[in-house]
Order: sequence, then C-alpha cells, then structure tokens
Amino acid sequence: MSQIHTRILPVPHVSSSLLPADFGLHFSDASQRESDVQEPLEKLQVSFLSEQSKHSLQTAAEHLRSGELVAFPTETVYGLGACALRSDASERIYAAKNRPADNPLIVHISDTHMLHQLLPSPFQINEACWALMRAFWPGPLTLLFPVGRASDGSPVVPSTVTCGQPTVGVRMPSHPVARSLIALAGVPIAAPSANASGRPSPTAAAHVMNDLGPRHVLSYIVDGGECHVGVESTVVDATTVPGEVRVLRPGGITVEQLTEVLRPFPSLSLRVYGKDLARNAAQEAAPTTPGMKYRHYSPDARVLLVSDGTQADPTLSHVIQSAASSLECERDVRVGLMFALDSPLLLSLDVPAIHHWAQSHPLNRLSPVLQMPGLQLCLYSLGQRSEPETAAQRLFDGLRTLDSCVPWSGQEGACDLIVAEEVDETGVGLAIMNRLRKAASSTVRVSVP
Repeated sequence: MSQIHTRILPVPHVSSSLLPADFGLHFSDASQRESDVQEPLEKLQVSFLSEQSKHSLQTAAEHLRSGELVAFPTETVYGLGACALRSDASERIYAAKNRPADNPLIVHISDTHMLHQLLPSPFQINEACWALMRAFWPGPLTLLFPVGRASDGSPVVPSTVTCGQPTVGVRMPSHPVARSLIALAGVPIAAPSANASGRPSPTAAAHVMNDLGPRHVLSYIVDGGECHVGVESTVVDATTVPGEVRVLRPGGITVEQLTEVLRPFPSLSLRVYGKDLARNAAQEAAPTTPGMKYRHYSPDARVLLVSDGTQADPTLSHVIQSAASSLECERDVRVGLMFALDSPLLLSLDVPAIHHWAQSHPLNRLSPVLQMPGLQLCLYSLGQRSEPETAAQRLFDGLRTLDSCVPWSGQEGACDLIVAEEVDETGVGLAIMNRLRKAASSTVRVSVP
C-alpha cells in the first residue's frame, strides 16, 4: 500500500475576525428569508467569494464524504474529522491519533437540521438546552443529547463514536471554515483534536502537520489560520439529569456565562464536574465525553506547575535550580517559562534581561534564550494577567513551542523542563487550569521574596 502524503489546503483570510466574508465565504439560511436569519441557522447554505476557498473546501468535503480523514480549524483547536455516521471512518480517527478506543468523539454540525437527524424522533429539546443553544451556538459549547435509532434499530451515530454510551456530544463550531466544510460535506463530522493522543492540542495547521504528517494518516489539512479560543469546547449535559445542568469539561464558554443564560431557570442547579460535582470513578472508567479520564495535553518535556505560596515556601529561582539539578544533562539545562509578563513570580526572578524583554516586547510571544550558570532560560509570554483569553489562546502553542522550537544557540530544539504558573480559575481560567493540571507532572508552591 502506498503511503499517504499530507497536503495543506489553504483558505485565505483577510483579518483576524471570524466573519465568513473574511474567508471568502457567504452564509445564508436556506429555510428562511434573508431578513429573518438568526443563529443557530436551521439549514446552512454556503456560497463562495473566493475561488481558492471554493477549491480547498470542496476538495476536503468530497474527501470527508468518501469516509476519509481531514484536519480542519475550529475556533477552539484544529479537529481531525471523519464522517460521524460511518464506523469505518471514525475508526480511522482512533488509529491515526493512537487514541484509546473508550474515549468518545464529539460530533460537529453546521445547522439545527443536522442536529435533529441525530436525535430520537420523539425527543424534545428542553427549554434550558434551547437557551444555551441560542446563546452559544455556533460557538465553543458541546451539548449531550440522546442518540437516535435508524429504522433497523441500529444507532444513527455508531458506537465507535459514542463508545457505546446512550448519549453523544454535539457542537456547532463558529469558525466559518469548519462550518462550511460540514455543510458542504452534507454529513455530521466526528472530530477530536488533530494531534497525536496525549499531546498538546493543535491551534495551527503547522501543529497538525508536525504531529500527524509524519504518520501518513491523512491527505488534507485545511489551513484557516490560528485558532481564536485556544482551548477545547465546554461540554455540558443539560438533558440526562432532571433539575441539573452539568459542566463535564470546562472550556471556551465559562461557567459564569452559563450561569447568566440559565438565570431564568431558578429550579435548575448548575454543577461543575470535579468541583461542586464530585469526581466519579465509574464515569471516568466509561467517560461520556473527552477530557474526563486520560492525562492529556502533555509535551515531551517535564511540566512543573507553580503557584503562589507563603514566605515559608522556596523561591521560584530555587525551585527551578532544584528541578534542573534533578535532570541528567551533559550540557546546560534548558528551561522554558510560561508566565504572564506582569506575574509577580516571574518578576521575582533575579534575571534583569527577562524583565527588560517583558517590558520592551509586550506583543512578542518568545523571548531570546538567556544564559545563566548551568541553565538556559526562554520565556513564552501568556500576555498580561488581566487577559486570560490571551493565555487560553496561547496555551497549547506555548507548550508546543517550548517543547520543540526554541532557538538554543542558533539551533531549534526542545526544553528539558517547562515551568508554568497557575492562573485564577475564574472565567476561562478554569479551562486553562484543567489543561495545565493534566499536562503537569507536579505542582509546587513558591514564595515571592
């Protein structure tokens, strides 16, 4: 069998926004008059303003319809997609990623017509669920729904996608490229993150190529630029437990945003898995959604998570030196730092060159390599502490960059150790910390002198 050679299908874009026109696309609702169009659309119709966009998306859509794999951008991370209605197609996803076969896949749709094709015919979507859909679809919110049955009694969404669960996670992405691709394919698309299983999720086409290109497992990566949200979707169960809405995985939609939308439903309790909803060993053994069971998001380098402590705790400098000394290196230890530029912990390091760079290059992500006795340091900026959305967008790119792309002495290479700082768990910080804790090998409390 000949090897598959992965190719990039570009979709040019003219700005950093997520308007369809910026990608050479136009959206309309085939079921409504143009003046009545409101999201989520009932039946998405795509027309093209760019021949390049048309060629790339039609090529990728045809490939998906044939049961093959295509990687594509969403507003959260890049997804590895296949037809959600075919077992053989979803099996290719698991094989390509080396993904555990009991970790369900999220199904992506372009409009509500596609959603109803997946559900049992007598099922009625409750008002709370509709409220969440109206507020956050299209967008980074995945909702759990019961799986419908075909006329022969088989599930509409095969068990290879749901891992035998009676529910399926569904979302409508807001990235115009993702949504157009699904509509053009004409089928719902099962798509986990387009990375090797366990690695940091990809937020750029180059990340996908680095992970999956050498594996020769897919023909096409649709390049729609860098992802805007940077962490995966929030997964919510608003259907299976009466009186409760459960956040099973934090993500791009915050608990605070969910709370506001659900305010008109005072009889409902909003509970967050792992916080006010206790961890459940049985559920983690047979997860209903990705992100509940396995260690994820891990680079090859050891990740050390640090948090504010008391004066009795060691300083950040001491922690870095101690961790570096435990590594067996015949050269200076390479340490990557992932901090906000105005972090008190970062500023507590007695490294004036870092402070100077942070002040004079606030828009840059990666600092020059700084030489210290026995160490080389490189800082990846997560923006300012007041900008958690920037930290979320850069999180996976930071882990990947420090794990492979730092110009040590003029030659790109990986860190031996990555030190990252905890962030406040309000807003999108809850999702950031969920990913960092899964990536880190340990957490250390440190003091600010």
